[in-house]
Amino acid sequence: MRKAMEYAIRSHLHLAIFSFVYVLGLYKGNLYTAYYALMFAFGILSIYNFHRLWKLKRGDLPDVVLKWLVANKVSIASLSIVSLFLTIYLYLSYFAQNYLIHLLCAVCLLISILYVYRLRRYSLREIPYIKIFLVLGIWYFLLHIMPYMLFNSVVYPVEGLILLFAILIPSDMKDIDYDPKEMKTIPQMIGTNNSLKLMRLLSVIGICYLIIAQNEPALPWLCGFSYLLVLTFLHSKIQKDYYFVWIDASFLIVGVGLFFY
Repeated sequence: MRKAMEYAIRSHLHLAIFSFVYVLGLYKGNLYTAYYALMFAFGILSIYNFHRLWKLKRGDLPDVVLKWLVANKVSIASLSIVSLFLTIYLYLSYFAQNYLIHLLCAVCLLISILYVYRLRRYSLREIPYIKIFLVLGIWYFLLHIMPYMLFNSVVYPVEGLILLFAILIPSDMKDIDYDPKEMKTIPQMIGTNNSLKLMRLLSVIGICYLIIAQNEPALPWLCGFSYLLVLTFLHSKIQKDYYFVWIDASFLIVGVGLFFY
């Protein structure tokens, strides 16, 4: 059971599942939501695991991840390739509507490749200050802008942005000891404790926005932001390598709440 959980976490299966549920909740009224949610989830499995495999080739992984990935290289490569083909199939079958969407998706794909592939000195993720904003931009495009272009529906753009920003910070926190200092990530610049305070602030801002805006349905978002807020006080009680998994569960909480609200 423990090995299965570790595999799910290190292969990003947990993030794919949580994100699938989140997208289902965001766009539950649309006929093609399940296909989009599947495409998004398979895209995560493909890109994130290809990133891992590329870092393995370059020798840029922490020892504990390196040993695990070497032991599971074949299955992770297979998962990445199969997920890539499924992502392409779903995109071409249901969402390849116009050239603008093609162009924007191509830009996202190029950024995802250059995120780990070095041109001369840097890959995109290694350029100081911008790592989290690259990821934030791609996720926000796929979660809110592209669905607007496809479904002609803008849903929770502010709540989604605040939640996404807060969720991404712990990803840099877990890499604080491994990322080159020149990257200038948020945890590197302000430290772990202040990063937790920033997450706390974002959670409070999200709660205050919901109270002031009085958008419906607010309860799932209030639960998600409250859950995040509580987790910022429990960082020292949760194993550091898995704290981000608990944070990622915010997607699951909000998604389930929106789906059944």
